[in-house]
Amino acid sequence: MKTPSAATAICISVFVLLLSGCADTARTAADNSGGAYQVVNVNTPGMTGANCVLRSGRDTYSVKAPGSVTVRRAPDRMDVSCFKGDHMHGREIVTPSFAPREAQQAEMDHTACTTCTYPSTVTVAMSLNGNAMDVKVTQFH
Repeated sequence: MKTPSAATAICISVFVLLLSGCADTARTAADNSGGAYQVVNVNTPGMTGANCVLRSGRDTYSVKAPGSVTVRRAPDRMDVSCFKGDHMHGREIVTPSFAPREAQQAEMDHTACTTCTYPSTVTVAMSLNGNAMDVKVTQFH
């Protein structure tokens, strides 16, 4: 069996470094304020592992809270619905801030709205079967 040459090993190393750089570039592009995408963090205070679905216009995303997801910027409101098991549910609706003229043009052309910005963090209050989590508990002695 022939061992790889130093030149082959260097080429493989450079290729691996280039691939890892592509992932970092995509992540940076999603985080910048002028791009077509942004990162939204979803929190469910007091609860971990809730499954959340984010819907905005024709786009749907999912994330396990607490967590973050990259979404397309749009002038549409975003409906964030979370659940854990059969009984724990929560919902929050957020609206983006945007430049009205660009948002209108993006909606008409079905293109990205680079000035549309959703809140960077969405907090979803969870409830048990539709009842608020701050239900008072009576203790019997």
